[in-house]
Amino acid sequence: MTGDRHGAASPARRTRRQKITAWFSLHPITIVIWGFLLLLVVLGVIVAHTYHGTGEPCPPDKVCNFVR
Repeated sequence: MTGDRHGAASPARRTRRQKITAWFSLHPITIVIWGFLLLLVVLGVIVAHTYHGTGEPCPPDKVCNFVR
C-alpha cells in the first residue's frame, strides 16, 4: 500500500546522513582506514614527544637537555 511505513526508509529515500552512516558501518575497509589513521596519529604524538633537536651535537660550552 502507498504510504505504509515498515520501520526503515527505502535506500532511495534515506537522508544523506543516513546514507553516510550506513556506508561507514557496513564496509570493513573503513575499519582498516580508521585504524591506519589512528596509528598515524599515535605515532605522530610519540615522535613529537620524543624528538628534541636537529640531530646536531651539543657544543661543549652548553648543557643540552640536562636534568639534575
